[in-house]
Amino acid sequence: MTRTSWLRALIERSRKGRSKGVSTVIGTIFLILIVLMVSTNVILWTFSQDAQYTQAVQEENQKNIDRMGENVIATGANYSVSGNEVNVVATLTNAGSIGARIINIWVFDTDLTNQRYTNKSLDINLNPGDVRNLVRDNSITVTLQGAHENHTFVSWFVTARGNTVPLESLEDYVLAELAQGIGSISMDFPTFRYYEVGPGDVLGPQQYRFTIPGTSETVFGIYLTNLDKRRQNINLTAHSCVWLIIPGSATSSSWPICNVEDNHLVEFDYLLLEYGKRTLVYFGGNSPANLKNNIAAVNILLYGTIGSTDYGQNLPFIALYVSG
Repeated sequence: MTRTSWLRALIERSRKGRSKGVSTVIGTIFLILIVLMVSTNVILWTFSQDAQYTQAVQEENQKNIDRMGENVIATGANYSVSGNEVNVVATLTNAGSIGARIINIWVFDTDLTNQRYTNKSLDINLNPGDVRNLVRDNSITVTLQGAHENHTFVSWFVTARGNTVPLESLEDYVLAELAQGIGSISMDFPTFRYYEVGPGDVLGPQQYRFTIPGTSETVFGIYLTNLDKRRQNINLTAHSCVWLIIPGSATSSSWPICNVEDNHLVEFDYLLLEYGKRTLVYFGGNSPANLKNNIAAVNILLYGTIGSTDYGQNLPFIALYVSG
């Protein structure tokens, strides 16, 4: 009886040992499976994130390519004013190879005493080669407080891709053709102004006159517009200046191009003339004392780069009388 009990106990211990061994193996297998599942999920998640990033980069690159390939031209601009309503007529031409959508128009009143601007949302779709005449019933009307029929307006469209399309009037084309005879830059004659420079290089009130004092340091303010037919931007460098010379003599003075910040005359860095954008350019930091009591021929000598090449132009534009 004792021997049988001893044998049974030995068998039971053997069975328990085998059960523990099997449990350990099964547990290890489950652990390995869990690790593999987690690792697989991490790898799959990493692949999906990488694919999303690659797709986002490709989409952004395609957007940039489409934006650069967009070429909408707005011509024949004309404005009429009734009360505070400004009516804009123009012709839109999609000269590019991809479709374009016009989503906004900005209208800027350049009146010197109270400049103001406004905008209006639009939804104009243009397929490649489309021409849309915005006249009569299709014209655009915006509300601009204080607008007057004698004011000068500047406008531009904005496309869904973020490009701006300046409105070019018939006058712009005439100026562009004239500019090509002497260069790509034109000047706005009626808005010529000068400032007397006070202590601390502070500019005094602007003066819209063609007689300048011969006893004060002065700064000239001149609106220039880049009308290059190739629509390239022009970067003016520090070599640009205004040059005054007394007819029949070698007496002259020059005013280098400069920058004005917070009504203070500061050292010139660079100036970009964007295509079609009217830009106020300053020349100054000189006194015409040696020109007093004389009329002087005035030239703007412009030098810089257009695209990747050098650019130079001489604008013989006005005559000034230098008082004593």
